[in-house]
Amino acid sequence: MIVTIVTFALAASYMSYLIFDRQESLSKVSHFDAAWSASQGVNEFMRLLQRVTTLAGAPSPSRREEVRLRFEILKGRLELFKTGKFQAFVDETKGRQAVVKRLSDFVEKLDGMIGEVDDPEKAQQVLDLMAPLETDMINLASDAASFSSVEVTEYELDLLRLHRNFSIAALGFFVCGLGFIVLLGWHNRLLTRTHLRLRTANEDLQRVSDDLARMARHDLLTGLPNRLFLRERMEEMFARDESVALMCLDLDNFKSVNDTLGHAIGDALLCEVASRITNLVGQDGMVSRFGGDEFVIILDGVGAAGAAALAASLVEALGKPYRLAGNQVVIGTSIGIDFASNASGDPDNSLKNADLALYRAKADGRGTYQFFKPEMDAQLQRRRLIELQLRSTNFDTDFELLFQPLVDLQTKKITTIEALLRWTNPVTGPVAPDEFIPIAEHSGLIVPIGAWVLEKACALAISLPPDINVAVNLSATQIRRSNIIETISAVLGETGLSPNRIELEITETLLLDDSSEVHSVLNALRSHGIRISLDDFGTGYSSLAYLRKFIVDKVKIDRSFVASIADNPDHLAIVQAIVDLTHALGMVSVAEGLETEEQLAIIRASGCNEAQGYLFSPPIPEDEIKEFLARRGWKLRVA
Repeated sequence: MIVTIVTFALAASYMSYLIFDRQESLSKVSHFDAAWSASQGVNEFMRLLQRVTTLAGAPSPSRREEVRLRFEILKGRLELFKTGKFQAFVDETKGRQAVVKRLSDFVEKLDGMIGEVDDPEKAQQVLDLMAPLETDMINLASDAASFSSVEVTEYELDLLRLHRNFSIAALGFFVCGLGFIVLLGWHNRLLTRTHLRLRTANEDLQRVSDDLARMARHDLLTGLPNRLFLRERMEEMFARDESVALMCLDLDNFKSVNDTLGHAIGDALLCEVASRITNLVGQDGMVSRFGGDEFVIILDGVGAAGAAALAASLVEALGKPYRLAGNQVVIGTSIGIDFASNASGDPDNSLKNADLALYRAKADGRGTYQFFKPEMDAQLQRRRLIELQLRSTNFDTDFELLFQPLVDLQTKKITTIEALLRWTNPVTGPVAPDEFIPIAEHSGLIVPIGAWVLEKACALAISLPPDINVAVNLSATQIRRSNIIETISAVLGETGLSPNRIELEITETLLLDDSSEVHSVLNALRSHGIRISLDDFGTGYSSLAYLRKFIVDKVKIDRSFVASIADNPDHLAIVQAIVDLTHALGMVSVAEGLETEEQLAIIRASGCNEAQGYLFSPPIPEDEIKEFLARRGWKLRVA
C-alpha cells in the first residue's frame, strides 16, 4: 500500500509539474506569441502610414518629428520579427520571409529619406513605398494569428490528455486515502482556471483577427472604407458590367483650418464631412476616404442627371458652416465625376478621369463640379509635357524678361517698371505665361524661376535712374517653399540695389491666406523697406473692407474693370470706391490695362494715382528700356 501511495504520489507530482509547465507555456503563447508580435508591427506600420499621409497633405515640423518617432518605433518592432518564435514562424514559408525582407528593405530606404520627409514629394515617395506593403503586413498578421491559434490548440489538447491521465491516477489515489482526493480537487481547480485562460486567449485571438481584417479596409479616423476596400468594390461592380458613377471630392480651404485651428479641429471636421456625405449618399452608393481631405463615392445605376443632382447637393451641404469646439468653420468642396463607360471598366482609369474632372472644377473657381471629358486627358498630357520641358529649360537662353512701365498720372513720370516673364520653348515655341506659370507654381519650379527673375530685374534696375523702381511678382509657393527673405537679401547684396526700389506684387488669395507664416514673411519684407503691391484687386473673394486688416503700399485695380469703365456704370463705381478707400488708408492706387484716351480721362478724374497699359507702352525687352526712358513721346498721352 505504501508503495502504491508513493507511486501514485510520484505520478501525481510529475503530472502536476507537467500541468504547471504547460500553463506557463500557455501564458507565454497567449501574450507574447507570433500574433502579438505581428499585430504590434502592423499597428506601428499603420500609424506611420497615417502620419506620413498627414505630413504629405500639410507639412509642419511637429508632423515631421512625429513621423520620425513612429519610424524609430517601427524599426524596433522589426527586430521582434527576427527573433524567437516569430523567426520560426517566418522561416516556415518563403512568402513570409519575402514580406519581412521587403519590410526590412523599406525601413532601410526610409532611413535614408527620413531627413527630407517633410518635402511633399519625398513624403509621396514614402507613401508609394508603403502602399504595396500595407496588404502584405495585414496578411502576415493574419497568418500569425492562425499560427498562434494552432499552437494554443495543441497546448489545449495536451492539457486535456494530462487531465484525463491525472484523473485516472487520482481515482486510484482516492482509494488509498482522503488526502489524495484533496490533491485531486486542487488540481481540478487548477485545470479549470487553465481552461478559462485558454478560452480567453482564443477569444482575444479572434478579436485581434477581426480587428486586423477591418483595419485593412477601413479608415482609422472616419471609419469609412479606405482605398483598398474601394478598389475591391469597384472591381466587383465592373466585373458585373454595372453602370458605375465615380465621384472624387476634395475639400477647399481645409489646410487653412488645420493651420489656424489645429489638427484636432481638422480631424473633427473630416469626421463631420464624412457624416454629411454619408447621409446624402445613403444606400445608393459607397463613400470612402481616399486620404487627407479627399473622399471618393461610387454610385450604382445612377445617370448623369442623378449624379449632377447629388454633386450639387454635396456642394451645398458641405459648404454650410460647421460648429467645432466653439469655432465656426466654413469650407467648400470641388467634385469630379466619371462614368465607368468612359474608362472601359478599369478602376485606375476611372479614378484618373474623375481626378482630372476634379482638377478642372478647382480651376473653374472651386465650389462646383465637373464631368470628365476626353479632352481633359489631352490637357493633362500637355501639362506634363510643359512641366518636363520647364525642368530641362535653360533659364538664360529660353527665358526673357519684358518690362512695362507704371506712370504717375500727376507728375507724368514713370515710377516703376514691372518685370514680365516670357518663355520660348525650343521644341514647341512660345508658351503663354498663364499656361506655364501655374504649372511652375504647382511643381515648385517657380522657386528657382522666381529667384532668376528677381536677380535679372534687380541687375537691370541698378543701371536705371534711382527714381525708378522695379516690380516683380511673388507667388504663395515662393513664400512657403523657399527662404524668400534670404533670397532677396542675397540678390540685393550682389547687385547693390536699395530695398526701397523693389516692389513685390502679390495676389488677393495670398493676402487672404490666414497662415501666420505668410503674414510674418510679408511683414519682415516691409520692415526691410521693400514695397508690397496687391495685384489684380477686385477679382478675388475679398471685400474692400478687407484691406483694413493689412498694410500694403499699392493696390492695382484689375484690368477687367478698366476695360469697360466707359460703358459700365457699375465698374466705374467699383473703381471709384477702390480709389477712395486706398487713399483713406494711405495707399497708392494703380489702374491696370489702360488702352484708350477715354479710359485715361475717366481714371484720372477718379483720382487714381498711377496707371499701366498699352496706352503708354506694351511690355518691352530689356535692351530697349534705356532708349524708351530717353524718349518723351509717351508723355504726350498723359499731358
